[in-house]
Amino acid sequence: MPETVRQQIVDKTKLRLTAISTDNGYATNLGQRPIDEWPVAYQQDECPALGVFDLVNKTVQEFPREKRSGNTLPLQVRIFLKRESSPAEVRKMIADVMKAIITDPATGQRDPTFGGLATDTKPDEDGFIVPTDTFQIDGAAVGFTVEFLSEPFNAYE
Repeated sequence: MPETVRQQIVDKTKLRLTAISTDNGYATNLGQRPIDEWPVAYQQDECPALGVFDLVNKTVQEFPREKRSGNTLPLQVRIFLKRESSPAEVRKMIADVMKAIITDPATGQRDPTFGGLATDTKPDEDGFIVPTDTFQIDGAAVGFTVEFLSEPFNAYE
């Protein structure tokens, strides 16, 4: 069975994140660390690590029997940190994730279409994850939205 468009976007996001390396012009080596879909937690010795979360896709059909509908799929990359990570280090990790999301690892060029799979990729939000009762940085997140077209009710196109 073929992969859904959504799975292809997640897979390409993970592939882009694996390129994060000082050898590739990034400030960190986050791409050499664990990168999983929807992880709940990591052990301290596994951190830093990355989690890719695909959230609720919104599909808009403008008129009846429209052949292709616009989809807006929000994604979030969470950075799971070691306890001793400094804010300056975390900011570099956030910047590296932001750069990797929009960069085709094969060409090194900006590609908001994921190789033609999407129509656009837009930034959403990024920053520290801080519990409300403390000012300890528990992690960081980079959110973005991938827009793509599909036939209504067809997740494989």
